[in-house]
Amino acid sequence: MKSTQFFSRACIQGNLLTRPMMLVVVAVCFSNIGTSVAKAVGTLPRVLVDGRQVPEIEWDTTVNRFRYDNDKFIGQRLTVHCPPLPPGTDLKGLYGTDRYPSESSICIAALHAGKITTDGGLVTIQINPGQSEYKGSERNGVKSSSLPGTSRSIAFIDKKVSKEDQAIMEKHAQRIQWDTRFTRTGLAYRDLIGQRFTFRVPAAPANLRPRLVYGTDQYDFSSMIAPAAKHAGVITEKGGLVTLEINEGVTKLVGSIRNDVETSSKGRCDRSITFVKSGETK
Repeated sequence: MKSTQFFSRACIQGNLLTRPMMLVVVAVCFSNIGTSVAKAVGTLPRVLVDGRQVPEIEWDTTVNRFRYDNDKFIGQRLTVHCPPLPPGTDLKGLYGTDRYPSESSICIAALHAGKITTDGGLVTIQINPGQSEYKGSERNGVKSSSLPGTSRSIAFIDKKVSKEDQAIMEKHAQRIQWDTRFTRTGLAYRDLIGQRFTFRVPAAPANLRPRLVYGTDQYDFSSMIAPAAKHAGVITEKGGLVTLEINEGVTKLVGSIRNDVETSSKGRCDRSITFVKSGETK
C-alpha cells in the first residue's frame, strides 16, 4: 500500500528519482492510466435499435462512464439503452427536474423524467451547460432533491427536440475546417460505436483543393469530415451543420464520384463513419 502511495505521489509531483526508479514509476503511472480508462469506458454490451447499435448501461451509470462529462461535449448527445430495473435498486441520490446535474445516474433520471418505465428503454441525453440551481420533485416513483448549480447538466432529447436544447446544440457544435479530420476533433473515441456527433462546417474556401477521402456512404474513420459530408450529400460548399455516426468497420471501402467529390477505395478498416440526414440527429 505504501509503495502504491509513493508511486502515485511521484506520478503527480514528478519527484526526483534515479533512472531505474523512474522507469518503474512510469510503468506504474501508465498502468494506472490504462486501468482508469478501462474502468471508465469498459466493454458494455450493445443492443440493436432501429438498425443502430447502442450500449446497454446499468442503472447507476453516468455520462462519465463514456468520458462525456467535459466541456468539449456540451451540445453533443449520447444514446444508450436502459435494461429493466433490477429488484432492490436504490433510486436515491437524484437532483433536479427535467434538467439534472451531469453526474446523475442516466436511467434513474430518465425514469424520473418519464422517458422510460421500470421496463427500461432507449434514451438520448444532451450535455448542456450547468443550471444555476436544480429543484427537486417526486415523479414516477423517484424522489429528487434540490441542489445548487453545477458546471454541466443533462437533458433528455425526444424526436421533437425543444427549441432550447436545439439552440444549445447549434451554439456549441464544434467548429471545424474543410480539412479537419474526425480523428483530430477530440471526439473520435473508437469504443463509442453508434454514437453521433455534430459539427459546424464553414463555407468552403475559394481555393478549395481536392482531398483524399475513402469510401461511399461509409467512410474511413480518419476522414476529413467536410469533403466526405459533401460527397454524402448532407452539405454543399456553403457549409452548415453536419452529424456523423461511428460505426463498426467494413471489409472494404469503395470509392465513387458524387456531388463533385471523388473518393477512393481502400481495404478493411476497423471503424467507419456515416452521415446522418438533417432531422435525424437524435
